[in-house]
Amino acid sequence: MLLPVICYLFFVLNTYAQEKRHVFKGEDSETLEIKLTDQNALSKSKAFTQNSDGLALLKKTQELPEFTLKPIKINLKNPKPFISAYTVWEGENLDYTQMSLSYRTSKKGKSWSDWKPAVFDGHLEQTSERIISKMEFLDKKVKYIQYKVSLKKALKNASILGSKLFHYSPGKTSKKIQKQIEEHTNKATKAVCTKPSVVSRSQWGAIFRNPAATSTVSHLIVHHEFGSNTSSDWAARVRSIQNFHINGNGWSDIGYNFLVDPNGVIYEGRAGGDNAIGAHFCGRNRNTMAVCMLGDYSSVTPATATQNSIKKLLAWKANKEGINPLGSSFHPAVNGSLTHIAGHRDAGCSACPGNGGYATLGGIRSGVDILVSNGCSGGGSPPVADTTPPTTVISGGTVQTGDFTVNFADNDNVAVTRRYYQVLEKYSSSFLANRRKGFFNENFDQNFGVYDIGAGSWSVANGRLNQSNTTLDNTMWSSYLIQDSRLPYLYEFAAKVNSTTGPRKFGIHIMSSDGTLSQRGNSYLIWFSGEDNKVRIYETVNNALYFRAIADVSLDNNWAKYRVTYSPAFGVIQIWKNNEYLLNWKDTSPISSGVAVSLRTNKTAIEFDDLKVYKYRAGNSARITAGNQDNNKDLRTSVGKIKSMVRDDAGNWSSPGNLDITMNFGKEFTSPHSKLIVYPNEVTDHATIRWKQPDYGTVHISAFDLQGRMIAKMPKDYMDKGLSELDITSMTKSLPSGFYLIKLVSGSYLETIRIIKK
Repeated sequence: MLLPVICYLFFVLNTYAQEKRHVFKGEDSETLEIKLTDQNALSKSKAFTQNSDGLALLKKTQELPEFTLKPIKINLKNPKPFISAYTVWEGENLDYTQMSLSYRTSKKGKSWSDWKPAVFDGHLEQTSERIISKMEFLDKKVKYIQYKVSLKKALKNASILGSKLFHYSPGKTSKKIQKQIEEHTNKATKAVCTKPSVVSRSQWGAIFRNPAATSTVSHLIVHHEFGSNTSSDWAARVRSIQNFHINGNGWSDIGYNFLVDPNGVIYEGRAGGDNAIGAHFCGRNRNTMAVCMLGDYSSVTPATATQNSIKKLLAWKANKEGINPLGSSFHPAVNGSLTHIAGHRDAGCSACPGNGGYATLGGIRSGVDILVSNGCSGGGSPPVADTTPPTTVISGGTVQTGDFTVNFADNDNVAVTRRYYQVLEKYSSSFLANRRKGFFNENFDQNFGVYDIGAGSWSVANGRLNQSNTTLDNTMWSSYLIQDSRLPYLYEFAAKVNSTTGPRKFGIHIMSSDGTLSQRGNSYLIWFSGEDNKVRIYETVNNALYFRAIADVSLDNNWAKYRVTYSPAFGVIQIWKNNEYLLNWKDTSPISSGVAVSLRTNKTAIEFDDLKVYKYRAGNSARITAGNQDNNKDLRTSVGKIKSMVRDDAGNWSSPGNLDITMNFGKEFTSPHSKLIVYPNEVTDHATIRWKQPDYGTVHISAFDLQGRMIAKMPKDYMDKGLSELDITSMTKSLPSGFYLIKLVSGSYLETIRIIKK
């Protein structure tokens, strides 16, 4: 197979026109075009032969093809403050994923740096005819550069028709302009509802371009530059990006509407304003506004100042255009629904804005929503924060004999947004809850010993759950909790970190498929870190941990209340510390059910208290089921409580509403089904098993043939003491017609019953 590589070796110095703007000291550029058919173009090649048609692959070779250009002199005069370098390769049937480019540099052409990768930019829209490397930033003293191209495999019918090497010195931004930019930094921290302070094109030194066409903006797109994360002159970096977009990408102007540096300074981008149609979203740029974070956030988190400025900029634009920051609507880039604040990668053609940048989008959406909801609709005046918490009151008969209804009166100065309730049962002097019904309450006033304790030094003392081990990075305290409602849950706990050094990390797994596994099976981990004052969301999939989202949080050694809400139907997780709204993230493939919650620490001494789980209620009443020691009921004891929690749109939480309940069940618990039964028996497909559980424990249910061979089994389950019932249809449905033995084992308790399957 021949791989003709037709390259031209001639040098054309090209300085683009400096139209209607100041020329910066040290500003210069050059474009070098190369033809590799010339014998003088190559330093060496491997697995190629060179002829008049270009480079040809050797037909029989075990080596991967590779060629190296001869060193190229950079002909810039006194470049400042750095040199940006990038390459463009044109041809046919190219595949940038199967090609690698590397470079090395020299100040005098004698000693050379190590080879470094020059990435073919996955952030851009590469084609089979034209591929571009991302910008590399070189020291201003570099005078020589050399490139090497390697093929990961033979590219069928591919040819490289030409290569252009671009070198650009953006020039040093004057002290006067730097001072103006510093003033923008200070202004940018103050603006909330009006347009934040923006460095104009003329200030950062843009080349004059005619204003672009405009469209109505419905979606706000976040990018990252994919460049280095440090710079002595960010305005010079913006000039470099404009040069790259015009000369490398062939665009009419810089592609983004706005750019934000790590100091939070916002720079005006494409000429034509915030409705200008840019070049950034996979060729579907209408109805979008682009903001680019300067730097590479493939794995690191954008600076807080960057995130804050983006929130203010997008809040201004969302308010101006009537865009719901938490909503979504149709966009042709995805031929379907697209979140109104999206990442470049959501169009499916790029990894931009990197994993670190993308993980912040949930916090940016929620931050923009809070800004818009608290003043941006008020004509641009600074918002007056709503700090008035809502209230909730419960009414109903305090003495009941069976199932009953309670009523809730919820009020707020603006509006109540979310409503939750909880049913508690009194055991001895403590109030717990029926975990099979999705409620949980543990105040740690005594040690009940009904939880799964894994790694760590866990103990209950003075009304607190203590974890004192500071060497283990994954401690485990778990409880079974059936979370199978499609309605939202509220998880709440208090915590006080006692460690003053080390990671100071702690959190909770929710919706866990198995609280005894190392990463809790399938779950979401809400993870707080005093080490860097961050809160993160992780998802565990098949017991492997995956990072999903991140936000800032101020953590110290004081008691605080932490709240997490999760909607299984929509996959939305929201997090608060006290009344501070921290983070929002949406799982597009949400976990729909779980059987455990689990606390966790990393080398941290900590105290936990008041671990609670509430269930969502849609209206102002709730039906409470009650039955003496009946595990299928909400309330199983003679004394109970109903509690309520509500939240307003500003993130304020109410104090708990409370109603004490006394149940008059009459006779003490007796069951006509104290022995194991299955009904109906003869079994068709549907079947239910009922028994009297002697004590809390793990329950295993299996089906055996009459020869004692296990045929099927149910997943592990949990049950409190009392009358218990489970649907076993998923097991019996798989059984062929015949006779079987159903065995139930829970600790030392074992019962067996014979059934007939029709």
